[in-house]
Amino acid sequence: MNPITKLTMLVAFSVAVLSLSSEAYVLALLVAALVAERAFDVKGTAIVKGVTSFALAIFVAQLLFNHSGDEVARFWIFRVTTGGIGWGIVIAGKFLTLVTMSKVFVATTKASDLSSALISAGVPYRAAFMPALAMRFVPVFQLELATVRDAQVTRGLRLGRGLRGLVRSVRYTTLPMLYVALSKVNYLASSMVGRGFGAYPKRTLLRDRRMTPWDVGVVVVTCALAAVLFLLNLECPLDLTELL
Repeated sequence: MNPITKLTMLVAFSVAVLSLSSEAYVLALLVAALVAERAFDVKGTAIVKGVTSFALAIFVAQLLFNHSGDEVARFWIFRVTTGGIGWGIVIAGKFLTLVTMSKVFVATTKASDLSSALISAGVPYRAAFMPALAMRFVPVFQLELATVRDAQVTRGLRLGRGLRGLVRSVRYTTLPMLYVALSKVNYLASSMVGRGFGAYPKRTLLRDRRMTPWDVGVVVVTCALAAVLFLLNLECPLDLTELL
């Protein structure tokens, strides 16, 4: 499948997810994204733990501080309402769905194929290389982050757990990571200048990745499904909290 087709699918369903207000439709898209993640065997256990923890924090915050709707239960000074449960599911589900779909896209798309497809579609090659470079540096920065954390632990730093451990981790890893990122950018810029990047208005391609009729059909079906989902959310939203 052409990378532009997959990018269009990601954008269409992302817009649909952000526009949804029904818990049922958000959960349906989340299940579909998780099935795709399992089907393509997307890795990244550490990322999954962090994303899941943040989504759980979003849900708990809505549960405790959103008092719209009918009261379901009360714990000490906190009231649990149907609105808090519903919006907790919606917001946390949207976050998990967007992250999961993005992970599937990155895992199934080569950076070089994406830039070639964008150039073949008429995008200037200076702009076409930016998303490819961003995708290429994601695993590099993950590796550098793990290296920085291991170095800090070797020096005797104990990050701990919970919120305090998260604050200490950000405090003692942000500066080294910024230094590594800037050095990588400088090396990349020097390498691109040395190879004559940007010296000519057009650039030749090793492989021409143009859209096929199959890709066009997938794009049309994807946009139609996203539009149907948006209209269903407006016309007949399914409210799971009504069961409470």
